[in-house]
Amino acid sequence: MDTRKVPLFCYWNGCIKDGPDGPFYEGSSPRGIRVDSKTELSKLLDDLHLLTGFEKGKFQIDLIGRYPSIVQQQMVKYVRLPIVDDCSLEMILEVPSYHPSINNLELYLEIKPGTVPISHQSPLETSATRKRSRQEEASVNADVNVSVRDTKLRSPREDNHNGWIEDEESMDVGNCGDNGVAQKDPEMEKPTLTKGDSVSKQLIFSSSWLDESELHVGMVFKDKDELENAVKLYSNRRQRKYSKHEFPFEFRCREGCGWILKAPKTSRNVFKITEYTGPHTCKPAEVGSDFLAGEIEGLIKAHPSLSIVELNKWVKEEFGYTVSYDNMWIAKRKAITAILGDLDKSFRVLPKFMAALSSSNKMLVEWQYDPFPDPKYASFRSVFWAFQQSIAGFPHCRPVIIVDTVNLSSKYPGKLLVAAGFDADNSLFPLAFAIITEESLTADTWRWFFACIRKKVTQREGICLITSPHPDIVAVVKEPECQWAQHRFCLRHMCLRFYDVFDNNIMTEFVYKAGSTKYVSTFDYYLEKIEKMNPEARKWLDKIPPHQWAVAYDDGGLRFKTKTTNLIFRTYGFLNKALDLPITTCILLIFDYLAALFKYRQGLLEESLKARDLYSKRVMKILEEQASKKYDVLPLDQTEERFQVTNVMQVRESSFVVHLSNRVCTCGKWQLRKIPCSHVLAVCRRLDIDHLQYVDDFYSTKSSVAVYAADFNPLPRVSDWPEASDVPRLFPPGSHPISV
Repeated sequence: MDTRKVPLFCYWNGCIKDGPDGPFYEGSSPRGIRVDSKTELSKLLDDLHLLTGFEKGKFQIDLIGRYPSIVQQQMVKYVRLPIVDDCSLEMILEVPSYHPSINNLELYLEIKPGTVPISHQSPLETSATRKRSRQEEASVNADVNVSVRDTKLRSPREDNHNGWIEDEESMDVGNCGDNGVAQKDPEMEKPTLTKGDSVSKQLIFSSSWLDESELHVGMVFKDKDELENAVKLYSNRRQRKYSKHEFPFEFRCREGCGWILKAPKTSRNVFKITEYTGPHTCKPAEVGSDFLAGEIEGLIKAHPSLSIVELNKWVKEEFGYTVSYDNMWIAKRKAITAILGDLDKSFRVLPKFMAALSSSNKMLVEWQYDPFPDPKYASFRSVFWAFQQSIAGFPHCRPVIIVDTVNLSSKYPGKLLVAAGFDADNSLFPLAFAIITEESLTADTWRWFFACIRKKVTQREGICLITSPHPDIVAVVKEPECQWAQHRFCLRHMCLRFYDVFDNNIMTEFVYKAGSTKYVSTFDYYLEKIEKMNPEARKWLDKIPPHQWAVAYDDGGLRFKTKTTNLIFRTYGFLNKALDLPITTCILLIFDYLAALFKYRQGLLEESLKARDLYSKRVMKILEEQASKKYDVLPLDQTEERFQVTNVMQVRESSFVVHLSNRVCTCGKWQLRKIPCSHVLAVCRRLDIDHLQYVDDFYSTKSSVAVYAADFNPLPRVSDWPEASDVPRLFPPGSHPISV
């Protein structure tokens, strides 16, 4: 092929996530470049080092390409393709030649340090390095390190609680009032507590002796090492870089913001701060998640359900800089894992953790485990849970439940089962969850999961249950005890199952179009096209009742126009990306998401109530768009119930019949969405009646408020979690009694 310029969109400073269509990048905007289609990997990497500013030699750039694996007119699925040599790079660059419809090529850059930073560069230490350095610092300052909890008020001549000493001269040089008399720093006189709690900062901060107040003139250090440790830890906490000069002994901000500290050696052979300009006014260096995890670990122990927003606010207040939402999310994930245990230990902590959720938020739990000969021990198999907040809100949602799974990749592979509904804005409403071992996903497990939903979550009638067409699920829902809902198939799962059998992209696209249309004639048209291509494929489809997967046959609009379940993966897929995620960490992150979701939705609904909105903003927007269309309306009877609505502005006139009392329009949209279509609005304008009376009550602001009315309560501190006396001590799946 001829050499030509190929556009590339490069992403970094974010993270790769997996969605139903393959990998995508979240957390940054792309930078566009153009490269020769025959360029070499080494040349591309040199260009990327220049583009990103990450110096070659100090940083390593790994590349992940977004490569199309299935290409159809309406559906493209991608996979990750690591770019490791010229051949794999060429595969990516040749995509537009083979697939002209794909114009944008995406490269995901993973930046890794090439060398270990030296101390004056504010290193983002690993957990092990931090722990070792803390121990070393603690031993150096053991003679002056005093617990905040036991600190007494001292005179400035005595050792202060941060391990530094101040001599007599500090009374004259330090903080003075207007009358020239030295004033005591109130922050140095009292232990500092977290808001609303009695936990000392010593239990929270990474250094047991570094006070969080700003450095100031008059501080004295017993030797050079203690001074350097103080500046190093102070700078690390604030993620600032500095340079050091020993003659005279001074430190300056490397970014040139004006921060300066001078501490010459005095006649008493100690080092004293004689000049100080601070705090920093420059931007901090990139803050690593390992560093943040170490900082917030103690805070999470005291307040396990602090949100990412609250943690970011705490970091801003304490250190003066802001970190990204994704970075803090990863840091919290690591901190939770450090507190609640790794993959093995987390199973032993799980019963106690679930008991804490149950006692604080009235969460309902159902266990499955394999007991050992000693009934006090068992190996984990599965756990189901649902929050009362969701159970109370679901009766005000549409009577639709979608169910799907999310893979959990770790040493003990498992699956997250999610059942969800939809609120008035068509956002996913969390209903129930279960985590199961990979090998236990059988018909028995699905039977157990659906039974838990029916028993613990909802006894509503007329529910539409949308799942994948997996044979185990189909068999279970046909059983008498599971026929509490009308079963329908997820159209995307249906297409994937069809593709697995017939391996044909074009026919799979026709299946999706047949299932999506609201017209029976269009449905038949696509099935005829499939039959011409492969009669066996048509026979395969005919074995499945059309009402289970096709919108055109959704009599009564049971699905509320819900075609797929893939929104579940989009919402909870972040758990799939986090490899080796302990089970307790997984559940706590879900709890965090639910608590934040309810709080966010409550805020939006308060605004709607103040604005006196009768229905959701999504519904009102749909109605506004429909109202702009013009029609001729002709009554078909004397009762003014049936009308013929004709669009005379189109090239081909199209007419539809509206029956008001039956809430039916032959266009099908009214029945599917339970929201008046443009034809109904035209009839209402002719009769001069309010069209809002024909909007389903599930879309009203009043119902939405009831959906999210309940609050989530914060979890108690880890040390206050109750014991789970009704659950044996759990061990990882497949554990043998001999391992106890």
